[in-house]
Amino acid sequence: MPVTVRPAYPDDGVSIRHFLQAVRRVFVRFGLEDLSQLIAREACFVAEDGRGLVGFLCATVWHDDLAYVRGLALGDEHPTATVLAGLLAALERAFQSRGIHHVMHLGLEPWSVAALQARQFMVADYIVNYERKVSPTPLLPLYDSKWALLRTPAFVELGDLLALDHRIFRWPWRFSAAELAELFMLSSRLVALEFQGILVGYACTDVHGDQAQIIRLAVDPLYQGMGLGRHLLADALDFAAEMGAKTVVLNTQWQNQASRKLYQGFGFRPVGRRIPVLIKPIAP
Repeated sequence: MPVTVRPAYPDDGVSIRHFLQAVRRVFVRFGLEDLSQLIAREACFVAEDGRGLVGFLCATVWHDDLAYVRGLALGDEHPTATVLAGLLAALERAFQSRGIHHVMHLGLEPWSVAALQARQFMVADYIVNYERKVSPTPLLPLYDSKWALLRTPAFVELGDLLALDHRIFRWPWRFSAAELAELFMLSSRLVALEFQGILVGYACTDVHGDQAQIIRLAVDPLYQGMGLGRHLLADALDFAAEMGAKTVVLNTQWQNQASRKLYQGFGFRPVGRRIPVLIKPIAP
């Protein structure tokens, strides 16, 4: 039977849920309770033949020039290349009209990595996950930095922190204003780092039960190599211990050798496998 691809509609919610639960090749980065909102607000498409759904693809705009895949599922009734090509073509047309030039996929599922690499997705980097136990004694006194001041930033400084984040991180790892605002509102601890009165870094830590996550740790490139990163990291680890966490986790990019060296120097050890990050340019 021929396969057709079309936008997903709100009435497709039930059939999409059933499809995601029935097929073996599934990549989902959202809660099923959020599916209706994704269909209504984002770029979601279904592939179907005369018997029902055979494919699903949904992506969200992350930054002005980048969207990322939130959901991908393929049935076994038709060749993968045929179904995926149709879904990607529809997705790319939708993003072309919105001025988005790249689509990113986090390769948590090996099958999706192979399928998307066959459709011109390239590995741009790898995500490395790290973990360590909290320290039984405070670390910050060991990594004190002269002229460094840690303080709680005000929300009116959002623009300054966003500009700082964009100086520190290269595309596509920069935060958007919405992501940074979410850290202000929802994270357990967000601290700004001043050096001689100048905003040069920040860190964000979240604690849930006995596990803490360091979401972001950033120091202006002009001020790196002065111990400020160690100062921020020690503070984050001390905060995790104060909140009752037993372990601390974080991730960074494989190509970010300075961050990996910093974390490993603090006793963080890699856990799990490296996760490939795939990116495909969208032709204008």
